[in-house]
Amino acid sequence: MRARIIHCFLAGLVACLSIGFAKELGSPVPPDKLASLEAALNASSDQSSDARKRLSVKRVIRDSDKLLAAHSAAPNRFEVLGHLFRAHQQLYDLDDSSRNRLALVEISKELVKAPNEYAELRLNADFLLLQSGLSRKGANAKERLLALRPMVARYRDTSAEAKMLRVAMLMALETGDVRLINYLRDEMAVRFPGDLEMIKFQRQNLKGQILGAPFCGIFKRSDGGVMHFPADALGKVTVLYFWSKDDPADDHIQRLATEWKKQREEISFRINIVSFNVDELPDAGEKILRDLGVDWPALHLPGGRDNPYYKAFPQKDPAMLTMTPTGYVALIMSGSTRRRASDTGKTDFTRWFQSALARDWSQERYGNQLTSLFAGDFFVVDPEGPFNPNLPPEIRAGFPVSPAGDSDGDRAENLVPKETLHAIQGCFVQAPLRYRMSAEEVRDAYQSIEDLCGQAIVDFADASDLWILRNRRIVAQLGLWKLSSNHEHYQRAVQEAKAALEAGMPKGAEVVARFCVAKGALRDPEAEPRKVIGDFVESQGGDQASGPVLAAAALLSLDVADCERYGEYRELILKRYANHAMMWTFTSFLLDRYHRYWLFRVPFVAGWTYGRRQQWDLSRGYQDEVERYVKAELHTLDGKPYRLPEDSKGKWTAVLFTRSWVDDKRARLPSTVTRYLNPYIEKRGRDDLQVIVAVLDGEVAPIQKYLKEKPLNCEVLTVPGGVSNPLVRQLGILDEDIGTNALILRPDGSVAASLSEMTMTRSKHELIPNIISWSDEEAVMALLERGEIEKAKDHIFTVAPPFDPKAVDGKGRPLKKPVENYVHLRARAHVYLALGDKKAALNDAEEVLQFLKEKAGWMTLLPKGLEEAEELVELLKKKGEE
Repeated sequence: MRARIIHCFLAGLVACLSIGFAKELGSPVPPDKLASLEAALNASSDQSSDARKRLSVKRVIRDSDKLLAAHSAAPNRFEVLGHLFRAHQQLYDLDDSSRNRLALVEISKELVKAPNEYAELRLNADFLLLQSGLSRKGANAKERLLALRPMVARYRDTSAEAKMLRVAMLMALETGDVRLINYLRDEMAVRFPGDLEMIKFQRQNLKGQILGAPFCGIFKRSDGGVMHFPADALGKVTVLYFWSKDDPADDHIQRLATEWKKQREEISFRINIVSFNVDELPDAGEKILRDLGVDWPALHLPGGRDNPYYKAFPQKDPAMLTMTPTGYVALIMSGSTRRRASDTGKTDFTRWFQSALARDWSQERYGNQLTSLFAGDFFVVDPEGPFNPNLPPEIRAGFPVSPAGDSDGDRAENLVPKETLHAIQGCFVQAPLRYRMSAEEVRDAYQSIEDLCGQAIVDFADASDLWILRNRRIVAQLGLWKLSSNHEHYQRAVQEAKAALEAGMPKGAEVVARFCVAKGALRDPEAEPRKVIGDFVESQGGDQASGPVLAAAALLSLDVADCERYGEYRELILKRYANHAMMWTFTSFLLDRYHRYWLFRVPFVAGWTYGRRQQWDLSRGYQDEVERYVKAELHTLDGKPYRLPEDSKGKWTAVLFTRSWVDDKRARLPSTVTRYLNPYIEKRGRDDLQVIVAVLDGEVAPIQKYLKEKPLNCEVLTVPGGVSNPLVRQLGILDEDIGTNALILRPDGSVAASLSEMTMTRSKHELIPNIISWSDEEAVMALLERGEIEKAKDHIFTVAPPFDPKAVDGKGRPLKKPVENYVHLRARAHVYLALGDKKAALNDAEEVLQFLKEKAGWMTLLPKGLEEAEELVELLKKKGEE
């Protein structure tokens, strides 16, 4: 009995000791112990000799090992591991023996297990293991890139993400890995678009390259207000002018001001100049500017040339940085670009302004479209037809499927009279005609809306639908602000928005007002932009937010240059609301390839390669990443209805929208048909593609007469109502008066792509054939995946028949090898591989690779698909050796 009692006592004692020991192991490492390690580690580097340094570092290592043994389960043990890692690094620097190297590697393996809260501690250990592994394998450029991508993802949204990208970039620059450099530049652009330290880092290290960066920040104006970039400048070109009153040349600002005043009439609505004086003058240089006769906003730059913005952007003065209407500035790292100079060697501002106005991003219609979007016109305009006071666009947009609406009938006495609303709504001009108005016409229209709404709010102060007037007044003030850069208009818009919200608004009608108020919230220097925008969406439905709410959130994201968040909202809009009539205007903007190209693009076009890059990008044959449908009735030239998509006969259908080339001598026949599409259709040999020319204006008889003499060999239709037809806004048709727009329908009737004139003109007529050819490749690859090799063979051998080098014509002369689209060759290579003809597969794959390499040299840029082409050639060579 006594023995049993003693046994139980001992068991209990052991259990208690075990629990106590476990608690000790799991208890946090005391802060004073960590501080002691830090002090000892810092002191070791101050020792007088290497021998003393080694002894000091080894002492830190022993103390760290003891702490780890005593707190092996402590949540903050990784801080001890961090000190241990640094100590082993110092020891290895003093003695690069294999023993010390292995010890450092082992510590790294433990440290990389740290959670994200210790990301900065584990980063160097992660890189050490990565480099060690790559060196051991003798990794090539592709293997380095593949190894680094998971690491980029691992550090995303951690405190060490920026540092990780910088260290990785230095590694890539050291090895000269162009693909890795480009990949990391893209990551930096998306994840840290306006980060001053990241911009400065790239300028210091990416010598001889052009960097595009958004200019983001909040600056105090000389009148006490603030200017928020890029938000306040979106919609027009802005020149950021950094200058000093002590300029050695002493006349730079005088000559610039003189030329500005000469050309003010032509350029003031298209180019805005913002002044940054670097002398820290109390009035930010405003008096000097006014004495020169210019009204440029004068912004304070605290610290002058020591200001972080100065160090990241101009880095010298006087300097003129051109910011696009979407907020991006070109920074030339090499400093080797030249401005046009006069005979005196000074900048020729006459030619400078002429050049600035000629740029793609300075074109009037392009700027007008952006201004209309940023002002919010699309929130209050019904793209399907006339305004209906009984179902305003704001309410109609809130329905999952856009309803047709009630008739425009009588209205109750407590509502704003429909005549008043129609008069106001009539000042809004539908797209695309809105984008062709002069700046003066747009200004007058907005001012009329402001005046009419202001009077109506007084006249019908008790109306229950006063919000209709307030929304349009807000949009008008935002539009006037965008046109004039006069901040008073913005303040009036915010004032009206707050009044509207305070008075109460129907569900869905408050988007415009909340959008305006959110803009104001983003102007607070302490604001967290993502939280402000997230709260805006959450307050209006969150996950179930309407299309206009998401569109507003996308625009707010552009206000702060958050391209990543903009992309997320874009994806949601296209997924949920692409077919909603009230979202047509905004959706067509999201899908427009020309706008997508320039939205976050560096504004730099010097040299012939930049035009080639644009052409290559815009002519790529991808389809719109959205499920869209159109339903429209066009007319044949003899007046019969032609329904889309029902009458498209189950074929690929390219509908080309144009003005009449017969009635207007300035217009040209769509050469896309006669010179490019008809030969392409004939070569295809599949009878699965048809072309339709849809005329948006002009008399029918002259067209019929022309076609009898010069047939187009395709269907020619007319569009009822011309540019007033809702189909024009659904597809985002632009500039049909100067070029061709296109709609591509798949055989099932869905929309493969809609292409504006801006895209069609700059893709050099390659785009439509490329879209069809890329679809061929997709179809062939899908057949191969299903094991239907013969069907895949029939498809690709029809559109890209194998060439017999021994073939001759009727006179016995060798036939010239036809030029095939590279995606057809790529698909054919896969078919040959499936058929077991490795040699033919390799020939096609090598031809694809050679084509893409030539394109890389043609535009001095690695094209997408080059890496995959290299992989395919490598794979086929290996298979040929088997």
